[in-house]
Amino acid sequence: MRTREDVPRSGAEGCLFHSERKEEERLEQRVKAANRLFYDTVGAQYEKVDGRRSQRLERWLSLTLSTIRQNVPDGRLLDIGTGGGLVTRCAQGIFTSRIGIDLSTKILAANRGAFDWGITADADHLPFAAGCFDAVTSFAALHHLYRFEGLISEVARVLRLGGVFYTDHDMDTLFFTRFRPLLCLYRTLCNNAHSRYSRVQRGLTKELYTWTEWQGKGVDSSSLVPLLYNAGFNVTIRFHWFGLTPITDMLFGYRTYPRGWAPLFSIVAVKERDNSSFRELK
Repeated sequence: MRTREDVPRSGAEGCLFHSERKEEERLEQRVKAANRLFYDTVGAQYEKVDGRRSQRLERWLSLTLSTIRQNVPDGRLLDIGTGGGLVTRCAQGIFTSRIGIDLSTKILAANRGAFDWGITADADHLPFAAGCFDAVTSFAALHHLYRFEGLISEVARVLRLGGVFYTDHDMDTLFFTRFRPLLCLYRTLCNNAHSRYSRVQRGLTKELYTWTEWQGKGVDSSSLVPLLYNAGFNVTIRFHWFGLTPITDMLFGYRTYPRGWAPLFSIVAVKERDNSSFRELK
């Protein structure tokens, strides 16, 4: 299969394309560096300052992980962008091996009791052999990424056939677009995350925080589905409100809504086939 790089180009066009690729790579590295610095600085304060990890959310997540465990071959779990270890903590007693990876060494060290092993690693270059995990998760982490092709390629590689990739609690772009004025007002008046962090840790600038929230206007969930399909997955996606606040939990519960009418998307993708050519599609 021919890739974008295979297409013949004139000298000027080729130089422009090369320049664009270099700029994309520069931006991607800057996003990663910002996330590493931010969460190294926040470290042990993260869960306390974030303040959104309710017991109800943890019970719901444990039930979700239990359902996944019942449908995968074995009990080896990898959590990408593990942060404070919410997923691995909720997976205790469900999965026999719980590994969390993160760009930030310090946030892993501050939460070492939340997983069996915490490893500093880049989601685009996972330091694991092919087919060594039964489930891979990424919870409220996609909005920190510059792009998703590398992540999905690596998830497909390290998952065994029949394994599950589960991602949840990132905002969908369509919801953000539809309710942008209200969301911006809410973030300014009621949920100013940067202000909360800066009160705890000096030196956390608004610019740094903005770079960490690269997908702050939401993740385009519709673009993830074909990427996962091309990587060999059967994909189920749903949109919901659960786990944001006690009030929204009471109002909207566990129900599923049409896209654009709920902020969060949840993807469960089952690896049904190997597709070694997926990297050519990037």
